[in-house]
Amino acid sequence: MKPVARFISTFFYAGYVPKIPGTAGSACGLLIFLLVGHNLPATVITLSVLTAAALLVIREAEEIFGKKDPQQIVIDEVIGMMIALLFIPMKPVFIILAFVLFRVFDIAKPFPIRRIEKMKSPWGVVLDDVLAGIYANLSVRLIAILALKSGV
Repeated sequence: MKPVARFISTFFYAGYVPKIPGTAGSACGLLIFLLVGHNLPATVITLSVLTAAALLVIREAEEIFGKKDPQQIVIDEVIGMMIALLFIPMKPVFIILAFVLFRVFDIAKPFPIRRIEKMKSPWGVVLDDVLAGIYANLSVRLIAILALKSGV
């Protein structure tokens, strides 16, 4: 089971990208969203399967890597990035903005993300990225609304 947990938690080994594993995982989330994001049922199913898989393998992956929420586990970034893209205008500027804002919220961990991250279960690993994705999503939506109102 350890090879499977490693493969899934690192999202096909994207978590081994040197220096920027979280960004690599986020890029994977972006690519998957672009593949399925135009189909809401497929997106919901993909997010559900990824979340269930993450919750099943994270504890074992933490044992493999010897610490809680190690940087190699990036399946949570894939999930969070997909959430950041839900229902936003699919224009390059908003997609890039969602990516950047997701990374900012994921790294900065504004309230209550840091508190959620400290939960002692796989839920803490996943939910902090879900919340960062929600923050990014809402921020992009607000910016999109303001841009449309000002005629940009």
